[in-house]
Amino acid sequence: MTVLSYSDGIAASRTMLALEADPTALEKRLPSGWKLAPYTGEDPRGTSLRGANVIVPFCEVYAVRSRDGGVEGLQQLSCVAFVSRARERATGELADLHWFAYTEDPADVPGKFHDGVHARIIRSQTFNKEQQGETCVREAFDALGEDGDVSLSLDYVQGGDLVIWTTAAEPNTCLRAASDPQIVRWYREDHVMNVIRSDPLSINRVSHLTFDVNGELSDVFDGNQRVVAVVVQRPYIRHVFVPDRSVAAPGVQDE
Repeated sequence: MTVLSYSDGIAASRTMLALEADPTALEKRLPSGWKLAPYTGEDPRGTSLRGANVIVPFCEVYAVRSRDGGVEGLQQLSCVAFVSRARERATGELADLHWFAYTEDPADVPGKFHDGVHARIIRSQTFNKEQQGETCVREAFDALGEDGDVSLSLDYVQGGDLVIWTTAAEPNTCLRAASDPQIVRWYREDHVMNVIRSDPLSINRVSHLTFDVNGELSDVFDGNQRVVAVVVQRPYIRHVFVPDRSVAAPGVQDE
């Protein structure tokens, strides 16, 4: 059993798109020996995201915590990541593979997963409440990289029937780097998951949504991608653990 040690953490909010994109293009983004494993199962993610093969979290980080208390780079930043669930053919292991990211923090390039690209990020968010229990949110997020860009525009009513507060007692979500699956990070998350749209569950509190991609990611997002779900995580607290170098199996990297 791998022994884990604390690495870092963030306090943030996230708006996450779950999409069904071109599986052939996505497979090419995965390392050799891994195959796509779209979301399924009876847990909240499996039911609300069923059929999605890529998730795109648009993140606003409010604070960063490091193992030793010192922080390099920005304490507050915006970023957007691209992650696909996949299964290793040889072992059957299921993991989320982190295969690309745009970040406004130059110190986070190439980042923990060795796939980060610097981008100028423009973001806006407004809240409007005129009636009890009904808060309307409008947000926009644009990440402008040297070789591509991604943008999100979204209007929705927060809340609804599917608001889930989850707290993990132990690290329970495994992320590996698609660039090198030996780079592994385990997440322990405390967050409120507000599912504002889920086609599998026939939920839709979204009145407007546009998602546009150009340049280096247009092989995956060619305009034919399908939005499966939209999830708002506010607040979102994440603690990350990595294999302890002193006891980890040979070849496992601590990032």
